[in-house]
This record gives sequence, C-alpha cells and structure tokens, in this order.
Amino acid sequence: MVPGSGIRALIARAGLALLACSALGAIVASSAQAAAPSTPPLAAALTQPVYGQTWAGYDAVAAAPAASGALPHFTKVTGAWTQPAADCPTSGNSQASVWVGLGGVLDTAAVYGPLQVGTDSDCRHGRAQYFAWWEAYPEPLQAIRLKISPQDALTAVVSLDSAGLPVVAISDETTGVGFTKVLRDVHVKALATDSAEWIVEGPARRGITLTDFGSVSFADATATETGPTGVQTGSVDDAAWRYSEPDVLGASVSGAHQSAVENSATPGPLTATGDGFTVNYGTGALSTAQ
Repeated sequence: MVPGSGIRALIARAGLALLACSALGAIVASSAQAAAPSTPPLAAALTQPVYGQTWAGYDAVAAAPAASGALPHFTKVTGAWTQPAADCPTSGNSQASVWVGLGGVLDTAAVYGPLQVGTDSDCRHGRAQYFAWWEAYPEPLQAIRLKISPQDALTAVVSLDSAGLPVVAISDETTGVGFTKVLRDVHVKALATDSAEWIVEGPARRGITLTDFGSVSFADATATETGPTGVQTGSVDDAAWRYSEPDVLGASVSGAHQSAVENSATPGPLTATGDGFTVNYGTGALSTAQ
C-alpha cells in the first residue's frame, strides 16, 4: 500500500456517506422481493451500495449520538481471510490491499483515522509481492516483519485498550507467527472511530492497476461498539449500528465519484450470520440479499 493511502477514499466518500446518513432506513427492496422464499431478509441496517471508490467490501457506522450527547464509537474490529494470490502480468505494477480498520468512513476531521492492519498482494514488474502492514493516518504506513505467502490463513484485529490507545494485531495462523503493537504515541478521540471497515482496496494513483487477486473471503467480521447503554459486539449488519453498506470498487454509476483505479472488484452478499462475505475481482452484480 502507498504510504498514507488509508485516507485516500475518505474525502471522496464523505459526501456519499452523508447521503447515506439521510437514507438510513433505505432497503434494497427489489433484491429482497426477487429472492426465493427461503432467503433470509436483508438486515434493516444495510443501505444501498457505495460505488466508484477504491474500496470493495463492507463498512459499518456507529449508532447516532445519545440524547446526553455521548458518542457511541467502535473500540474493536476483527476479521479473518486467506491471503489471495496475485495473478501478475509480465510487466507493470498493481496493488490489492486486504484490511480491517476503524474510522475510515465519515469525514470527521478527527486526528488519527483510519487505523488499519492488513496485507498486500502486489505486482512489481511482473513479480508477485506479499507483505503485512499497519497504518495510523496521517502517519506513514509501516511494514510488518511477517512473512506472508499465498493461501496463508490470517486473522487481524484493530482495537482500543482500556487507556484508549490503539492496538493493531495480525496473526498468520498457517505459520503460527503473529504481530501485536500498542500505538503509544497515537491518542484517538471517540469521533475518530465512529466506523468499522472490512475492505479490499485498490491503488490511489493512476498508472497502478488493481491486482487480479481472484477472490478473497472475509470471516469473523465483527465490531464492538461502546456507548451510553453499554458494550455491543455484532456482525457487519448488526441492527445496533447506525447503518452499514457494501462498497464497490471501480463501478460506474451516474453521478457518483469515479475511481482512478483500473479494473474493479465487487463484494458478494453477507452470509446468513452477517459476519462473512467474498470480494471478487472484476465487475459483478452486487446482490444485497443472501
């Protein structure tokens, strides 16, 4: 990932996120009506997809502020995936980042957001490269000394400890090696963690394409929210969140900001438990009903 790229979708997404806020109750009814009778109903929290950005996956936004003025915010996000293999052409550069994070959706102007940990499947002059990293914007991306190979089973967590300090962790379950770091110099306000994300991300700059990663499936996609009524842990589409939405990378929708990313990626529907989904490389029709 390009240093500082975790914020690259933030400004462009801000307007779309605000529009989504104005349509919190919107449901993709046509998909649900077209589904078979055995199909689980679409979660009420799920809004329409956000198109044309550099993200493909899902994000969730914390509940609205309480009458007391207290701000519910996420204190933890988890996710697991299998490292996708990069299908590299004989020349050229491409990038695909898989990550979980906090604080990347709304334009809160808060310090240190998003907080992310993830892995890359990149191509450099026809050769595949894999690595793990963490980032606390606006600080530069930091590579992790953790050997990553295609098909490795990975688990990742971004959380806030009891002192409010961010903690990033990633573990390669295949090799049994992991990494955990407390970001002692990063002090996060609650407003900076008002969203949780599970994302495959493309490059921000023209001239670098999205890596053909085939597909990657997220599992154990959960978030923990702390608010005036207590602590709630739930899946991507938990009804406690203000809303959640799927993100489609590089798709073309009239009136939407268009990504500079060549190629595209699309998330599939959430699993019945709401804590898993698959992102596929290439243009595809997003069905928001299982």
